Amino acid sequence: MNLSSFEHHFGQLKDQRQSAKITYPLFDILFISLCATIAGANGWKEIKEYADGHLDWFKGKRLPKHTFIT
Repeated sequence: MNLSSFEHHFGQLKDQRQSAKITYPLFDILFISLCATIAGANGWKEIKEYADGHLDWFKGKRLPKHTFIT
């Protein structure tokens, strides 16, 4: 997956969340969720497990250092 292409399409989305409740950037959440879904994850628990299992790869892509879904 080309990160710059993903950013071109999704990087301009307006984040509608309350700023006091934001822990991780919307872009990072979308990218991790898409990767996990393509890999077969179903639901937030499996997305979190996928993110945990690929943490080193995500770190190299400037994504969160910790998983975001609790």
